[in-house]
Amino acid sequence: MFGFVSKTIRHTHRYTEIVTILVKYGMGDIMRSLKITDMFPFTKKLLPKVDNKSVSSFNKWENIRMALEELGPTFIKLGQMLSNRPDIIPLQLIKELEKLQDTVPPFEHEEAVKIVESELEGKISENFSYFSKKPIAAASIAQVHKARLPDATTVAVKVQRPGIEEIIGVDVEILHNLASLAGNNITELKYFNPVGIIKQFEEHIKEELDFNKERLNIERFQRNFQKDGRVHVLKAHKKYSAKRVLTMELIEGVKVSRIAEENLEGYDRGLIAKNGAQIILKQIFIDGFFHADPHPGNIIILENNKICFIDFGMMGSLSQSQKDDLGTLIVALMYRNSSLVTSTILTIVNRPDHLQTREIEYRVEKLIERYIDLPLEEINVGELLLSLTQMLPEFELNMPPNFSFMVKSLITIEGVGRQLDPEFSAMAVIKEFSQTIIKNRLSPKGFAMSSIITLMETKKLIENAPRDIREILNKAKQGHIKIEFEHRHLGKLRRSLEEASNRLVFGIALGSLIIGSSIMVHANIAPRWNDIPVIGLIGFLVSGFMAAYILLSSVYENLKKRKK
Repeated sequence: MFGFVSKTIRHTHRYTEIVTILVKYGMGDIMRSLKITDMFPFTKKLLPKVDNKSVSSFNKWENIRMALEELGPTFIKLGQMLSNRPDIIPLQLIKELEKLQDTVPPFEHEEAVKIVESELEGKISENFSYFSKKPIAAASIAQVHKARLPDATTVAVKVQRPGIEEIIGVDVEILHNLASLAGNNITELKYFNPVGIIKQFEEHIKEELDFNKERLNIERFQRNFQKDGRVHVLKAHKKYSAKRVLTMELIEGVKVSRIAEENLEGYDRGLIAKNGAQIILKQIFIDGFFHADPHPGNIIILENNKICFIDFGMMGSLSQSQKDDLGTLIVALMYRNSSLVTSTILTIVNRPDHLQTREIEYRVEKLIERYIDLPLEEINVGELLLSLTQMLPEFELNMPPNFSFMVKSLITIEGVGRQLDPEFSAMAVIKEFSQTIIKNRLSPKGFAMSSIITLMETKKLIENAPRDIREILNKAKQGHIKIEFEHRHLGKLRRSLEEASNRLVFGIALGSLIIGSSIMVHANIAPRWNDIPVIGLIGFLVSGFMAAYILLSSVYENLKKRKK
């Protein structure tokens, strides 16, 4: 009971702070639109009849950014996450959110030692031969200390700020309430699903507060790039890490932003720009696991132009089908095929039933027309993707968050590339990399993997069929199914069905043969010819003949019909 009372008091105090700060930055009208006083009457006295005009020297986007900074770590993190959503946030606001400052005074050395000893279950002297008293960096979630392991390895130790989990927990609960009010009372925001956005933010911030998750992200990233000489992946030390402590290799290099801004010598700026873009493309289209915040401060350049990413708290992931859809979209944009761009977008997003496909295809055509006469190398990928994503809300289309993070990553890395090298062309790099995407998709292993996935999906479809049929029959018995049926030229229909069924049987046999051959190739079963399993190769050859037969017979039937 006392815990509940304490929590209520804590919430009341925080609501008062939040409303006061938002009113201070001229957002009283928004609070009134939320009808916050209906749910929390004590806030009524906080809302003036006329908004504060003392901030009139700043525009509304600057006021939002300053309000978030004053509201503290939770709201700063929310702003940083929203800066990666160009599909729902105006570009002017994104530019302001990117300026959010996450720097706070460091907490006491004694507190840091206490947390490290508690998390690692031992005296600090047992785990580190040296642990700096002053942090080398401090932010709202954690601060970083320089240290040495018992074997004299120099490391960076990230220590979570004391009490931050409880502070963020209260703020997230309040944000859920505010999001619910926004969805119910502000019509323009309903489509953007504010409750869903806060739910996604809650999941993200919980992961960011668990340093074990960040360590696993580093280890996965390391596996993906262990054979890539262009990248240096920092090492995480599992033995000296826990939920609130992360011990990593200390990276000493130059931030890519410094190379661009200060025109530092000794670096191949064109090579860094090209390699950086290729590395991001590999993360997205090959690995399906990418750094969701590759801003210049998170990219360190080492000797020999090696690239090192830091801060793995925010990562994006894509399934195989999502990678395929994105690959198709990028290739379609590259070749300026508006029809394929439209169909791929509608596969990616949650498509409403009332959407007129032709309408969105027309808008995509008009968008692509702007670039139709430009050489490929001169097309601004960021501008094109931004225009595309910002068009979606007009049709009530929602892009999945990971796709938005991917778009922002590509936009960011193109911007970094142009800062380093004014001649840098992201589209030229994408054109070159598209060959890798196509090769990867059409390779025997890639084809085998997609065939196995298709086989598994088919198995699931067959397993679910009895239950689905039962549901349909139950709805039919209850009179909940309405079927409209009209037939014309039944004789022709019968013949067409016979022809289709014959081709279907042949097609199923062909599909089974392809899947079986793919599995054989993927399993690498002997005997082999040129390192390819002979049985699988024979299966593919037979499949090719069968496919040719189906194609030729189809062409022959069409010619016969035309003569008639």
